[in-house]
Amino acid sequence: MLEGRNKDVHENQDDDGIVRVGEAFGIGNEFTGVQVRKVWTRQGERLELTVPRTERRILLDAMQLEIITAQDPEKFSELFAIQFEAHEGPQP
Repeated sequence: MLEGRNKDVHENQDDDGIVRVGEAFGIGNEFTGVQVRKVWTRQGERLELTVPRTERRILLDAMQLEIITAQDPEKFSELFAIQFEAHEGPQP
C-alpha cells in the first residue's frame, strides 16, 4: 500500500520537493524507533516518517493520513504479520 512511496533516508531530499522542515521527534519501543517531522513541499505539507535502523522513509499527505486513521487496529496487525513473515520467512 505505502511501499511505493518509501525512499532511502540518504536520497537527495530535493527530489521530494521539500522546501522547509520542522523539528524531528522520535517515537520508539524495545522493537523499533521512528523519527517524525512535518515538512513542506512544493505540493503542500507532509508528515515524514523515517526508520533509522532500516533507512526507510515515507512522506504522507493529509489524505493518506486520513485513510490511515480510518483503519481498524486489526488491519495493522495484518500488516505487521505480513512484514514479520517477510523478514523471518514462512513458518513450517
